[in-house]
Amino acid sequence: MRIVLGTYQFGSVGGSETYAITIAEQFLRLGHDITIYVKSPGMMAEVAREREIRIATDLELPKPDVVLSQDGVVAYEMSAKWPEVPHAFICHSPLFELQTPPAVPGVVGAVVVMSERFENRLRALATKHRIVRFRQPIDVDRLAPRGAARKQPRKALLLGNYLQGDPKRLLMEAWGGAGLEFTQIGNPSGTNSVDIVQAIAEADIVVGKARAVLDAMSCGRPAYVYDVFGTDGWVTPQVYDAMEADAFAGLALSRPFDPAQLVTDLGAYDPLMGLANRKLVMMHHHARIHAQQMIDLCSDLAKPTASRTTPKLELSRLVESNWRSESKLLSARIAFGPVAERAKRAEDEVSRLRDRNERYRHVIEQLATELKIATAGEERNEFRRRLAAKVEQELQVDQGKLSESIMEKPGERIRMSQIKRRVVAAKIKRLIRRQYRRLIG
Repeated sequence: MRIVLGTYQFGSVGGSETYAITIAEQFLRLGHDITIYVKSPGMMAEVAREREIRIATDLELPKPDVVLSQDGVVAYEMSAKWPEVPHAFICHSPLFELQTPPAVPGVVGAVVVMSERFENRLRALATKHRIVRFRQPIDVDRLAPRGAARKQPRKALLLGNYLQGDPKRLLMEAWGGAGLEFTQIGNPSGTNSVDIVQAIAEADIVVGKARAVLDAMSCGRPAYVYDVFGTDGWVTPQVYDAMEADAFAGLALSRPFDPAQLVTDLGAYDPLMGLANRKLVMMHHHARIHAQQMIDLCSDLAKPTASRTTPKLELSRLVESNWRSESKLLSARIAFGPVAERAKRAEDEVSRLRDRNERYRHVIEQLATELKIATAGEERNEFRRRLAAKVEQELQVDQGKLSESIMEKPGERIRMSQIKRRVVAAKIKRLIRRQYRRLIG
């Protein structure tokens, strides 16, 4: 099937731009011919070309079987160019008139929405459309986990184009007190990145809304729905349905911006939420599922149109697909060389550190043994000092008794010659010998 997907802007990273590239890649894998028509190309157009997706800046194209559009400008333009071609409109936001489906009857045959909130808005329009409800597609192969989140969170990634002002300040003050480090990617920070997987992998928590939340979930990270528009907190299987129906906009649970609640939520952090999030994305947001649903819709809209696929076109597609795979493999091999060298150096360093740690372990064991011996000797010396003090105390007691024994009556002194000195001396010697034996025993 020949498909043209039209979008007005294709510059900075955003939800509709990412969606277009994601679904176009899936169409190619299914063997369909896809061209993205762009009125205002930019960085995302270059990303699409790098992924072998055809980009056109005018409508001098072969007549397609189906037209897809993401905004009113290109929807009307392509309808004027190919009025008889079936047309589906993909609604990414009810906030902007640009992304509202055409109000002129007959321009589009169906409108695709990816949340119940959008669907409810469109059903209130004066122009009635055929509305089809799908879920946001995520490239689960590219957005895959790279390691696990830490048991205790240390880094938070603010991902998206809107979080700024008081909501951002409240979050950073509430969580910064717990020692979290913050990184922001998106328009408010002046940083825009197509490859966000590494940034997500370095974070323990990803804060955002809409597709940013799903990207984090696909990468196996705890995701916190929080933005200038509202806050719903952690994504969990228990609240997923409500959040998904609300397009992860932070308006599903009616929670206020409360610093105390932010602190409480941080205390509920659990790295295992990342595993649950990955499973939710695999079950409900796999890009392959969405692409299959879109092709079914396109086929339904273009019922009278015969397939344009021929054996030669299919062979051409297979050769092109194989070339893309070989190019990626070659690039990976080239990139792997330095990585392998760094890995080898890391292994050598680990081996060196292991040997050094083993030497340190032996030294510590030896020192511990010497300390034990020294401690035992010190204990024996202390015991001897205590015994010596006791001997001295008992001798003083005996001497006191001896002094008392020479006084039979108050005021009457008995001569020492009258006492059997040898008996007293023998008693003292026996005491000394007994205490000495205890001392050296």
